[in-house]
Amino acid sequence: MEIVIFFFITWLAVFMYGLMQKELTLVESTFVFLIVLIVSINFSWIVMEELKLIKLTEKGLPYTAFLLNRSIIIPILILIQLNFLVKTESYLMKSAILFSSVLALVGVSFISSSLNITEFTKWNLGFEAIYYLCLNLIAMIALKVMKSIPMNVVNHS
Repeated sequence: MEIVIFFFITWLAVFMYGLMQKELTLVESTFVFLIVLIVSINFSWIVMEELKLIKLTEKGLPYTAFLLNRSIIIPILILIQLNFLVKTESYLMKSAILFSSVLALVGVSFISSSLNITEFTKWNLGFEAIYYLCLNLIAMIALKVMKSIPMNVVNHS
């Protein structure tokens, strides 16, 4: 059942991203996706394997659902959020988009813990919200860095 739910969430997120009008270029989207993926993989490894704050299931299909969440759902939802942020002018609207993104990611974490994919031992949804807020901020910084790099560099060989 876990894999079905997370496959559907993955499919829905990718479908929404595919249909939305994108403000970011392919290069910017790829860069942000990879940065978020790197941070997400390393953070989950540190929190689960090294610090043992979250216990992860050892069953095959629920573990696959966890991988879908960590490697596809989280980066895609952050890319969707960034595309909305770029085209929004109002700081109030930007705050609402950021809050909605964190809320959606915490909702997916809640589903994961409800389905016994993850078990919080010395962790809770509040810490997850802080982590997702930081992850969103890292993505925004990565995008800002990417936009600051001149794209018209010509190779003079």
